[in-house]
Order: sequence, then C-alpha cells, then structure tokens
Amino acid sequence: MSVIIEEIARRHDRKSFDCGIRELNQFLQQQARQKTAKHIAKTYVVCQHSAPATIIGYYTLTGYSVTIPPAHREYQKYPHPLSAVKLARLAVDGSHQGQKLGERLLVDAVYRTVVVAQQISAIGLFVDPMMPEVVPFYQQYGFLPADPDNHSRLEMWLPIETCIEIASHIM
Repeated sequence: MSVIIEEIARRHDRKSFDCGIRELNQFLQQQARQKTAKHIAKTYVVCQHSAPATIIGYYTLTGYSVTIPPAHREYQKYPHPLSAVKLARLAVDGSHQGQKLGERLLVDAVYRTVVVAQQISAIGLFVDPMMPEVVPFYQQYGFLPADPDNHSRLEMWLPIETCIEIASHIM
C-alpha cells in the first residue's frame, strides 16, 4: 500500500475516521487540526496516495518536560526539567488495522524526535499507553518503563540513542 504521512490540514476528512476508541476519534475530529495550527501539538496523518484526503491513521507529538528522571543513570545527575518529545496519541482506522500502519506511524514519530533532538535537544520519546494491552507494541521497539518502581503508571520512554538507531535505518 502506497501511503503518505503529512501534517494534518483542512483538506483531510477527519469525520470518517474510526479507530474504535472514542477519545482518539474525538481528538482527531475536534481538536487535532486546531492544536496543530496553534503550534500546541502537531498531528500527522497517514493517507493512501489513491485517497489523499482520507485519514487511515494518525499520531500527535508535543514537547514534554521530564520532571522525574527516567530510570537511566546518565540522566539522574542533571537538574530538572529535562526536554523530551511526547507521543500523545497514535491510532489507526479500524479498516486498516493489522497492516503495520501503527509501526509506520511510530517509526515516523521516532524520526521526527531525532530531528527535534538535533535542533534543540531531547532525551527521548515518551508515551503513556492508554491500555496495558498496548505496552507490548511499544516494548518491541525498545521502549522502557519511565519509572520501573511505579507499577500503577504505564508511561514509557525510548532513549534518544535508540531513536537515533531506529531513524538511521530510514534516513
């Protein structure tokens, strides 16, 4: 399947998107474009070349300040907060799930994290999985628990070194 990943714009049909999770659908339909236009958060959509206005997946990135250092010794000695990138949302339309689009979106987000880190610095990419069932998806790419001692929190992070390694395969 030939696809393009680009910043959300007016021409994209947000209303027909349905990933099966109400909160993710509502964000895309009601807030994503406005937050992108105001530089609050950037949403990137994936569309097929044959249907460039139909969103089949998306993710949202935002800046993030890490106030509790990740369980990584090299960062524990620095003053807070530390700069990072947050993967705030990632979703694939139900009609396209199981086709590795989530992986393509995640790799694109990792690549953009590396670009940010080259310009202003970032210690990595953070994510808060909505459900525990999603954790293995992130673990397979090297995401680690942000606070391994706090089992009630699902926050994970991908150190910038790992981001660079992943991005080097697509650059």
